[in-house]
Amino acid sequence: MVLTDLLPFVCAILALLLIWQYHQNQILTGRIQAIDIFDGSGIRMYVYATPEDEGICDACREVNGMVFLPSQVARKDFTPQRSPCTNKGRCTIVQVSLYGAWPEATKVVKRLRSAGKEGSCHLPLDELVGLVKGKLNASDDIATDRLAVVMLAALGSETADSASAQSCYRQIIQQAQEVRVLPLVVPAYLRSTELLARQGRPEEALAIIEEFEKRYPQGKTGPSHPTRTQRGVMTIEKSRLKTALSRVKPQAAQQALPKAAALTAKSVV
Repeated sequence: MVLTDLLPFVCAILALLLIWQYHQNQILTGRIQAIDIFDGSGIRMYVYATPEDEGICDACREVNGMVFLPSQVARKDFTPQRSPCTNKGRCTIVQVSLYGAWPEATKVVKRLRSAGKEGSCHLPLDELVGLVKGKLNASDDIATDRLAVVMLAALGSETADSASAQSCYRQIIQQAQEVRVLPLVVPAYLRSTELLARQGRPEEALAIIEEFEKRYPQGKTGPSHPTRTQRGVMTIEKSRLKTALSRVKPQAAQQALPKAAALTAKSVV
């Protein structure tokens, strides 16, 4: 093949490169919107959220409300944090995937697409709450995003309404079946256990841990399975709860003795 035969192919490649460069410039200047290649997956954005927990380190707390395009999350070097976790990775950061067809979510998607190369933005607490409390009933995709929004609502209500948060976590544990929401189950177990322990309900917390261990046996791994760190957190919490429970039972027995003696004395009389 001579050089003249290759010339049309070279010109075509150069033309495509020029068109691509022009398209990128139009996106960066905001004249057109980028269409993310991941739209076909049913995910248009990822929201990162942390629970209302004093144990969350500052580095992880900063992630709360960060939103990214799927193309950013898919990068090999991606991390939502600016600096590493100072709690040895034990902080709970939940990645929530959304299609986001309701009005409040659509606005966020537009902001992301107009962010240029960064492909990210930060939602202040009031905007994050507004996203969760948006008009989901107006969306045809409510079934797709329902459990994702339930998770965001639970993380934001642990302090204000712990009973509601607990109910939300239970709902996720019992109902999550689709691939895109299965990653929410492990964080739901972790937060449910933490809430019950915080409320002084060790027996219920231990029951959640035992359920967690049955669902995710040691040695089995998978995309939605707990990490080694998450398993370690549950193991430590289980040991701590058992110790606390062993101390409570003798105290309860000692307190019951005088009452039992008094009842016996009355029955004798």
